[in-house]
Amino acid sequence: MRFIWIFLVVVFALLPGLAIGFVSVDKLSGEAYTDMGQIVQGNIGGTQKVEGDYLNRMGVTLTAEDTVSGKLVVRVGVGGIFWQTYPLEDFWHNSVRFGPGITEASSKLLLTPSSSLQAGYFPFKYNAGAMDLGEYLLRSESYPTAITTGGWTWVDSAYTRVLGVRFQASHFGGAFRQEIGMYTEVQTVPLFDITPAYLFSWKPVKGLEVGGGVALRRWFQPNVGYYGLEHTDSLAVPASRYQVIGNFPEVQNHALVHYTYNNGSGIVAADTFVVWRGGTAFDASTALAGKTDAHVVSKDMLQQGSAAGVRRDIQLFLQNTRYSENGANCWDHPLDCQAYLDAAGNLLVTDANGNVIADTVVAAKITKNQKITRRAVNLMGHASFNFVEAFDLHGTGPFKVYVESAILGYENQPVYYEDRTNRMPVMVGLHVPTFGLLDLLAVEGEYLNNPNRDSPAILSTHVNANLPGPSMAIPDLDEPDYRRPYYNAKSVHSDDWKWSVHLVRTITPGLMIKFQAANDHLRLHQFGVAGPSLAPSPITLNPDDWYYVAHLQWGF
Repeated sequence: MRFIWIFLVVVFALLPGLAIGFVSVDKLSGEAYTDMGQIVQGNIGGTQKVEGDYLNRMGVTLTAEDTVSGKLVVRVGVGGIFWQTYPLEDFWHNSVRFGPGITEASSKLLLTPSSSLQAGYFPFKYNAGAMDLGEYLLRSESYPTAITTGGWTWVDSAYTRVLGVRFQASHFGGAFRQEIGMYTEVQTVPLFDITPAYLFSWKPVKGLEVGGGVALRRWFQPNVGYYGLEHTDSLAVPASRYQVIGNFPEVQNHALVHYTYNNGSGIVAADTFVVWRGGTAFDASTALAGKTDAHVVSKDMLQQGSAAGVRRDIQLFLQNTRYSENGANCWDHPLDCQAYLDAAGNLLVTDANGNVIADTVVAAKITKNQKITRRAVNLMGHASFNFVEAFDLHGTGPFKVYVESAILGYENQPVYYEDRTNRMPVMVGLHVPTFGLLDLLAVEGEYLNNPNRDSPAILSTHVNANLPGPSMAIPDLDEPDYRRPYYNAKSVHSDDWKWSVHLVRTITPGLMIKFQAANDHLRLHQFGVAGPSLAPSPITLNPDDWYYVAHLQWGF
């Protein structure tokens, strides 16, 4: 199915291009460019601070367009870029690399003066005012929630390139436009998922535009799991499966208790691992028996206890719940304790006192078994008001305010994604009038109350080989967090606010400079055993992180 779909799209797009060899090319354009900038302050992988690292690269593109028989518009664009991997490491990473690529390969059939059918590989953009932020519908991930800006294009990058087919139509003299399409994922893993999408825009009055759209993100998933077929993913799948088990045994409470006491020479601080029965309250006098003048300062719950009966959670965390015999520290030494639920779906059995009955297990009675999926219903709305168009202010230069918001995954999913407001980015932008000083000055801001890392959860490295990889719809946590007996959200909110400033100035016809300073979602390319790939985390994770890039381009 996957290969048939891609084959049909590519054939439809490229076969008409054979006609170029027999007719003249209507338009031929090209440009060369160089990017030069600096990470003033940034972050690699959420842990390594960087300051003053330089950004630079250069490239060239060439695009040919031809109209065949007045009905078929064929566009083919190619290019190449000299780039350097980031972060810099050994010689092989430091060396300059060259990457050829296709910028566009599409055919558009003009069905009527107001409708068309397009297929192939082409740019996808619906929010005309956006320069850096926004454009959430197809270039964002829902589960886990992650937004990407930049990539191979650092400046003026508020769009994405798609492989697919779409039907476009306009009505009422262009006041109402709509399109429907299907797109294959070729940018981020897992590749080849198919997304149907519908978008519309409406101009009810002069200067005002409103629009919206819906995308069934990754709705058709022809790609197999990261580890192959699902029945072989015994180590990976439990972290992305929610279960309700009706006959779970009594689970102990485990905690690290911090306290003070009098050791005979004065008051000192200490801590101890404490176990008590599920469904009962913590008793400090029992836990700290024998300690003079003991006072509990705080306690870190390592395992939430429960009475026998129904227990629900992610399967992996249910498997991490453990029975501590004789008070063994199950957190620091998990192998000294027994798991209540094993990988085969067997449960320990406890007696009336909550103690495990030796050599006795029963099959888990699973009443709900739900896979946390990357399949999502994305909703988007945008609006703009063009002051120049509305009030004929042609001497001001571009003067527009625009907004965009989205729900990246309307459906909540258990444990990881229970609040859709955590998946609702809001962007506001303004084209500031400069009265001819600049071609464009755009200022944009964004807010997203996402408690998880802005990361697609690429965890399956050589160190974390037993954890889910990028095919799994789970938040990006550190490896020790998956050893916990319950989900421990980090509540990362240092990256909730984003901003970008964008300037454009034509120096002379054919020569243009663009400048961008931002704290956005820029992910730089790395280079590994599988070739170049975008870093899982942006370089700007904290409020004081930012970078700037100057983009100089010349062409014809």
